[in-house]
Amino acid sequence: MIRSLEFDGYRGFPCRRQYDRSQPFQRLDLAPLTLLIGRNNAGKTSVATLLYQVLGGLAGISKEALPLTVGGSPVAECFQDLLPARDLSAFLELAVSIATKSGLHRLETILYLRSLLDDDPRPRARHVGWDGADYPAPDGPLECFPIPEVPEQTAVRDEARQILQASVWLGPLRERVPEIPSRHGHNPQTPTIGPSGQGVTELLAEDETVFGEVSTWLAANAGLSLRWEKNLDLWRLQTTRGVARSVPITQVGTGVHQLLPVLTLAKWRNRNANPRPFIDVVQQPELHLHDALHSMLGDLFLDVARTGVGITVVETHAEGLLLRVRRRIAESEGEIPPELVALYYIDDAPDGSTLRRIRILETGEVDYWPPGAFLESYEEVKALRRAQRFKGH
Repeated sequence: MIRSLEFDGYRGFPCRRQYDRSQPFQRLDLAPLTLLIGRNNAGKTSVATLLYQVLGGLAGISKEALPLTVGGSPVAECFQDLLPARDLSAFLELAVSIATKSGLHRLETILYLRSLLDDDPRPRARHVGWDGADYPAPDGPLECFPIPEVPEQTAVRDEARQILQASVWLGPLRERVPEIPSRHGHNPQTPTIGPSGQGVTELLAEDETVFGEVSTWLAANAGLSLRWEKNLDLWRLQTTRGVARSVPITQVGTGVHQLLPVLTLAKWRNRNANPRPFIDVVQQPELHLHDALHSMLGDLFLDVARTGVGITVVETHAEGLLLRVRRRIAESEGEIPPELVALYYIDDAPDGSTLRRIRILETGEVDYWPPGAFLESYEEVKALRRAQRFKGH
């Protein structure tokens, strides 16, 4: 299992160590609930994408050191697209902390492109290290993430494959949930829930416990419940609100369709139906939801984190979600320790993006807060009051 990822020279994150080895890495320490916040285009998705690329490279799922497809979608056409400003002279330096049965290990490498005239667009390794010792770098273009010939090599690759197979990447634009589940049920060769929310109807049809918990949560928090109705020999997913007649799931609002994959995944994970370690990525779970539901998402993700099985990385713009997580830490008597959550702010500075951890204290307070973050509503209220005073109100 990956415990932390350090990197330098990836997309909007500039090369700093290439010319000054005293410069620090960008560092992502993974916690059961890892939250990424920041402005649009700051690099939140890039951080989550690189994590999955490293996991896929360790697993050797493609003929690439870093797979160019993540969450079912291409993230780059070639390795050069991953370098800052596509600079051929740039190096991508990576350091991964990996927990195995033999202990915690550190894998290091530096990836580069030899020249624009090279017929093979795949990167080469300039350096490969394991636990501080240097090892010979592979000759020629890389076909997977380089791991030196150490006793743990096979175990690392096998575990990476298992984790990747058990993990879910849930993108920011989920498809509308179909009314009728597939006759073939869930395909065991695909993720339980696909990048666009595929498979939700099948999972709800196959797992009565998850279906009941999802319906109960919706009834309590959104005034909506689910039920199955048989029509023309087909079971159809329906929704009801109060005493009103049920309607097909396809006829409810967009917000419900965006929420259902997030909610179903969380309830399925919380039930620990598949106890294998995982690294899930959920992008913008709050999309199309009313602000009142944002804080409820914080409780959902904390419940998953407390199972202690895997890691959920959440990319979000929802202030209510963050406040709920901080509140629960403050309210708990040690049941939700601050170490359960890792909060990161990605700052899009003029000279390149930076990744900074914001530590949450036992009181729910934070050791740092980026200037201006989530102050938009406050600034609007101040502007409103100035306008009212100007008009004499």
